Amino acid sequence: MKTKIIIIIILLFSSVMTINAQNKAEVNSIKVNTMIKTDKSFVILDVRTAEEFKEGHIKAALNIDISQSDALTKIDKLNKMAKYIVYCRTKRRSKIAVDHMIQNGFKVVFQMTDGYIGWSQNNLAIEK
Repeated sequence: MKTKIIIIIILLFSSVMTINAQNKAEVNSIKVNTMIKTDKSFVILDVRTAEEFKEGHIKAALNIDISQSDALTKIDKLNKMAKYIVYCRTKRRSKIAVDHMIQNGFKVVFQMTDGYIGWSQNNLAIEK
């Protein structure tokens, strides 16, 4: 009986730790700018269309158009242990990507809540 209780406690604790490890964090473009300047290991994922991406994007961003039928398959092939910052124009499409990533085992995922519009309005560096 005592062993069963200990096993149940361990399972509950490990479930809580897994959930906490896979929560998304919401950050704005100003915070993202600071994050990528201080930690070069972030993967920046732009989920806008290829046309939007060509008009301008955050330096070194990877583009996977979330509206394409194979987008989630492409995302699933990314390294789940890497740290990601995901953005789109506003935050609607990035939410789809981030929610999918969290549900599929990505450990560290940040959603840029003001999107590329916020990035541009704050006059942060872009690449074309």
